[in-house]
Formats: sequence, C-alpha cells, structure tokens
Amino acid sequence: MKKIITLLILINITLINAQETASKMGPILNDFGQVFQITNPELALDSTKVYKVIFDVYTNPAKKEGSINPLLNTVARYLNMHAQYGVPAKNMKVVVVLHGAATKSALNTEGFTSLFKTENPDLKLINALNTVDVKLFVCGQSFLAYGYD
Repeated sequence: MKKIITLLILINITLINAQETASKMGPILNDFGQVFQITNPELALDSTKVYKVIFDVYTNPAKKEGSINPLLNTVARYLNMHAQYGVPAKNMKVVVVLHGAATKSALNTEGFTSLFKTENPDLKLINALNTVDVKLFVCGQSFLAYGYD
C-alpha cells in the first residue's frame, strides 16, 4: 500500500511540474518546422547577431515511407525557432548539403516518381526552403553514385 501511495504522489508531482508542450509554426515557414515553446529559455538569442550554419544531411531517418525527411524539417524548425525569438530572417545564413541517402530528396517530381513510383515527400519543403534563401547543395559524388540524372 505504501508503494502505491508513493507512486501516486510521484505522478502528481510530475504532472504539477510538467511544462505545457505547446508548439507553433512560422513565422518564416508556416507549413514546416513546428517549434515547441520554451518558457524562460536559459540561452537567450542575440537578435543583432548574424547566425551562419551548415546542415549536413546525409540520411533519411523517416519512420514512415512517404514522410518528410526529419533532418530537412530540422532546418525549417531552426529558422522558425530563431525567428520566434526575435532573430530576423536576414540574420540567418543557412546552407544545406545533401549527400548519401538524403541525395534523393533533391530529385524533381519526374525523376523521383520514375525511380520510386511515388511523389517526392521532401519536394515541397525543399521548395519552401529555397523561397527563404536557404542555400541547398547536392553532393555530386553521392548523386552520381546513386545513378541519378
């Protein structure tokens, strides 16, 4: 009985102290990059600083066939997160390098469909990243090694 009461007390304490896990899209990409809201973050971002970052996307750990590559969605989340905390888009210089298994994400509709018999789930996100001046590069070695045109 003591163990059950102790367990109930611990569960209640956990529920009382748990932060609400609200999330929000945008403001840079409204269809991608959902960001969890952190109350009183310990690391404050400097909105006057220019942030330069390279995302090295080499795989596709999507859990379901036809899902967006979560590593590409991380780029969208990075942009939205920084913008939500006051960093203007002009202060974010972002580069994405696709290689290895992630190279297929760069294929256009025709190429992807002919090879995989389905639409490219990453194409809308890649197009959205292009519209916000994210620089996207595809590794030529990987592209040729996979036999893509």
